[in-house]
Amino acid sequence: MTEELRGTVRKIIFSSDDGRFCVFLLEDKESRKIMTAAYRGPAPYVGQPVLLRGCWERHPRFGMQFKCSTLENTKPEESEEIKQFLASGLIDGIGPSMAGRIVDHFGRKTLDVFENRIDDLRQVPGIGRKTLAKIKESYEKVREEQELIMFLQSLGISESFAADIRKRYGGETEDVLSGDPYRMVRDIPGLGFQEVDRIALAKGVDPDDADRVTKGIEYTISRALAQGHACAPESSVFRNASLLLGVTEDIVREAGKESIENGFIPSLVWNDKRYLYLPSLYEAETESALRIKSLLHAEPLGSSRLAVEKFEREKGLTLADRQREAVEKALKSGVLIITGGPGTGKTTLVQAIITAARQFQLKVRLMAPTGRAAKRLSLSSGVEADTIHKALEAELHDSGRTFFNRNESDPLKEDLIIVDEASMMDISLFYHLLCALKEGARLILVGDIDQLPPVGPGSPLKDLIAWGEVPVVRLEHIFRQKEGSGIIDNAARIREGQMCYPDEEGEFLIYYAASEPDAFREIMLLCRDMDYGSEKMKMKMQVLSPMYRGACGVDHLNRAIQELVHDHPVEGAVHFLPGDKVMQKKNDYDKGVYNGDLGIVWAVDKNKIFVRFDSKEVVYEGEERSSIQLAYAATVHKSQGSEYDTVILVLLPTQGIMLKRNLLYTGVTRARKKTILISTEDAIARAVSRADTASRYSLFLPLLKGEAKS
Repeated sequence: MTEELRGTVRKIIFSSDDGRFCVFLLEDKESRKIMTAAYRGPAPYVGQPVLLRGCWERHPRFGMQFKCSTLENTKPEESEEIKQFLASGLIDGIGPSMAGRIVDHFGRKTLDVFENRIDDLRQVPGIGRKTLAKIKESYEKVREEQELIMFLQSLGISESFAADIRKRYGGETEDVLSGDPYRMVRDIPGLGFQEVDRIALAKGVDPDDADRVTKGIEYTISRALAQGHACAPESSVFRNASLLLGVTEDIVREAGKESIENGFIPSLVWNDKRYLYLPSLYEAETESALRIKSLLHAEPLGSSRLAVEKFEREKGLTLADRQREAVEKALKSGVLIITGGPGTGKTTLVQAIITAARQFQLKVRLMAPTGRAAKRLSLSSGVEADTIHKALEAELHDSGRTFFNRNESDPLKEDLIIVDEASMMDISLFYHLLCALKEGARLILVGDIDQLPPVGPGSPLKDLIAWGEVPVVRLEHIFRQKEGSGIIDNAARIREGQMCYPDEEGEFLIYYAASEPDAFREIMLLCRDMDYGSEKMKMKMQVLSPMYRGACGVDHLNRAIQELVHDHPVEGAVHFLPGDKVMQKKNDYDKGVYNGDLGIVWAVDKNKIFVRFDSKEVVYEGEERSSIQLAYAATVHKSQGSEYDTVILVLLPTQGIMLKRNLLYTGVTRARKKTILISTEDAIARAVSRADTASRYSLFLPLLKGEAKS
């Protein structure tokens, strides 16, 4: 049952580094008793009157706490509340002593004085012209911030977003709220359309307003992107937008048709159905189709026979017929796809292609979607490799959009671009890569098509293979039989939809769990027995799970393993401790670290976290600290492009929708030497039997075939 508490914040006991959790002492307004409250959000000010909604619960270590679901700032009313508020340090020029003198002089009318006749503060001893001017300026800022916070909180929008809005727009905040509120969806990370829409309606926007409806349509399309779609059918977009906005479908259809005709919402027709796009994805799909077709017209180079023979002599091996075929195609084709599972010789083939390319004085550039994949490619090929974002000199603009400095006007200088782990590329990144190719450059895409699809929209590698016009070399023969044979054999079984089994050499182990708590205990025992927290093992092994939530979800596992590693409880929200294994959550072009990069925390102070990524040291300050997360456990999706000596993979019936063949296959193949699968027979059977048949709305393939029209 939800209860309310009114009172004044007396002390902040704990505030997380990322500002997402706090514990504080509250003096109840009626009883004057001191109570403990916990809130998932930024800490309030000491002396701030607040209204809390939530319920009481007993913390196992700290006793009874009021768990706040919402926290609202209220205006102080009593003289003592006002004194505490003024003494909090919020207003420049007013300390505890001055706050006491002001309230002693004006009493309960103090805030009325600040609001309506602030010049009367000159009556208070110690307040001269300069001090008054400082107080005026500071109070005006505090007043505006408080009014903004209270207005937004009345709409159910948190104080943290209010602070972000104020920080982003400054003195223009009110103009944005009243004139162009929907720009906040783009400008304020994490603030969704529905929250912004509540603000817009509260500011007087008509529910039927054409601009509101168009923004609702665009938001509905954008929601599809989170599911991997590049576009969405017009009929479902209009229907869902109608439900979202609370207006008739006729109103949505009218606004939508006008926006399509005016070009604000791009669209294509395929199989007598119209599909709607966001402009950036429309450009990515249509232009990528045109650029791929132009690559197919590349002039063939000479024979690779001499280069292949030289490579074989230097390496002391003989290439398989399929590998020789691939080297030949690499010199004849403007674009080539090489696909195959683990152990099928992709790395050897890339080395041979590089040798052949150099025979013809071609400059070669290697890249991969993630930092880990790029590093692995560098080590295996002997040639420096970068992330695609680094190679294209990506920058994050203030608008939140990524800009690529390597593009059509300033392309890459290399003649041959080889991209490993190409199955991870979404259509947007693929498009920007194509834009960066110089005239006459060749492109080779290397990847395992049986892995998970890209996190982002589209599946360009899959579509190119399905098209049938791009040369494809499928590597099926397994060369790495001795090294990790248990992993490779089981990966092959999973790919074919068959059950996997432990092998005699102990390279592929299965622990059958009776329940989720049983699986959790097994993971913790393995982490302890294998000394996961040691410097030797920390980066050589990885715990993987399909999901973030649950006892065997990534969040809970990370917290539990962190406590195991450090041998003591870690209270409150996420804390980073020296020695913690962490992951970069998003691309940071300024710091030179990218989504999925793994590092070790080597020092922590009050407001800074120091992390070592391979040979690079990165400092995170203030809000930047939210860019990293614990990485003792990671999702299977996040592990793509990485390899570890040992992988512990948990796969349980409770993970339902995630039990798919490509997820199990991807998780298993992240290990070089040992895979430990913690699962049940039922979960494994369900996973291997379920191919990921969920189709993505994308017209890249129909565009390649010439079937999609404007």
